[in-house]
Amino acid sequence: MVVRVASYSLRYTRGSCPPRGSTGFGIRSWRGPLWRRLAVACACGFVLGGGEARAASGAGSPAVRPGLWAAAPSVAPLAIDGPWGSTLSLEVYERLRGEFVSWFEPLPGSPTPSYSYDFMGNKLQLGLRARRGPLDIFLQYEDVTLANVPANAVGPGGLYYANTPTRTQHGAVLRNAWASYRVSFAADVALSVRGGRQLYGNGLEVAVRDPELRWLQSQRLAQRLIGAWDYTQAGRSFDGGRIALEHPAFNLTGFGFRPTWGGFEVDANPELDIVVGGAAMSLPDSDHLPGTFAQMSWMFYQDERDVLFIDNRPLAAREASRGRPARLQTLGINAAHVERFSQGLLDAVAYGFGQAGDWQGQDALGWAYGAEAGWRFTELPARPWFRAGINAASGDPDPLDDRHQTFFQMLPTGWIYAQMPFYNMMNNRDIFVQAILDPDPNVSLRFDGHWLGVGSVQDLAYFGSGATRNDLYGYGGVPTRGHRDLALMVDIQATVRVTTWFSIYAFYGHAFGQGVIGANDAGTGNDYGFVETSFLF
Repeated sequence: MVVRVASYSLRYTRGSCPPRGSTGFGIRSWRGPLWRRLAVACACGFVLGGGEARAASGAGSPAVRPGLWAAAPSVAPLAIDGPWGSTLSLEVYERLRGEFVSWFEPLPGSPTPSYSYDFMGNKLQLGLRARRGPLDIFLQYEDVTLANVPANAVGPGGLYYANTPTRTQHGAVLRNAWASYRVSFAADVALSVRGGRQLYGNGLEVAVRDPELRWLQSQRLAQRLIGAWDYTQAGRSFDGGRIALEHPAFNLTGFGFRPTWGGFEVDANPELDIVVGGAAMSLPDSDHLPGTFAQMSWMFYQDERDVLFIDNRPLAAREASRGRPARLQTLGINAAHVERFSQGLLDAVAYGFGQAGDWQGQDALGWAYGAEAGWRFTELPARPWFRAGINAASGDPDPLDDRHQTFFQMLPTGWIYAQMPFYNMMNNRDIFVQAILDPDPNVSLRFDGHWLGVGSVQDLAYFGSGATRNDLYGYGGVPTRGHRDLALMVDIQATVRVTTWFSIYAFYGHAFGQGVIGANDAGTGNDYGFVETSFLF
């Protein structure tokens, strides 16, 4: 498989694999049939713990991490009275995940021949919060460990190894270190300022009240372009500040950040040579606008890293442009609405982005949009919720001209919208259906089906969620070879909330590779899944 991932193929070939069945520190690799590997992963998850907090609406999908805006967790933390009238609280989050991978089989002679493997990862976060009146200070340490990371591999495990070429990985990260101050200066109007290392996700600047609307905000709109990427073990933080004017009917937010390394890179402390900034006006559901969330946004992205960009230009042109910056401006508008009836709930979601700027000397111009709708039977058992929609983004039609027309996704939490991470929003067409069931207040199931393709056959089929370090581009791509269909994909997700502070989450997906995959790989089947458990208090 010819994969364009800057420096990835070189990094994949470093090191050598330990003996078959060895992780490098005494834990045998999980081998055998897929069902047996899944059973082992389930057992490990139940016994050992780890995982993400889930959406309150019970949609069977990871919710926004409680620390994204560092709001207090749903379970009261350990708190004591501190000096000068303050309150000190300890916040703990622990996630253990076992992942099993049987990726698209590479062609013979590939530098990354390994495609079937299993690995484990653990994330521990310890936070200390101090509050006194309008002042809030939050410090959070994150400890990341991965075991049995595959060398010379494709898929998620291979991406960890490409960033840190060792089979056992560890990172000690300062994930949050910020102070905020909030002051009210008129009836229902407040000004808040936050500075330091923090988490940020576009579309999450304001909270909404309705549970289904909150799910649509967090799972169908938020973090498409900028996010904390907590699907990965290390995640991503942002150094800088934001200021917000808050009112029950609206929120005006401005921000400017330098993002950190992270994601598939366990050393997530250094800053990237990237700047992001912007502003957003959000309208939450309120007495003035019931059942509706809407937002207009502007985002700026500047990448000054000396790294080989991945796009459809010839290699010689991309090498000649190495070190030249990319500067992009993105305007966006999105909205979600829920309308309640006696027998159910109707939902609608829409978003659109327009993008322009400079792409290493080329004129950049791209677009993306999505339209979705659904109906939830609120009076039936399990409250089934059926949804469908389309998401699409532009690709470049001519690799030899002086215009770059591929929509660029910046620094998203891509897993929310691409749970099998062999695709993303760039040069993409995603027609999907989904069903969500809540058979019990503490059990949620979600089923998704996707028909994936590309917008331009002259461009690449892209994957990735943005920069992980300064010497790796962060996105990859494969040539379409004239094909438009990428894959058919089905997946299932399950969440069990055992207690208010302990939950279990499982995911399994299978992709049936179509024309693009068949032209680049020896195998067209892809199985990916994981089981994780989490403790949060």
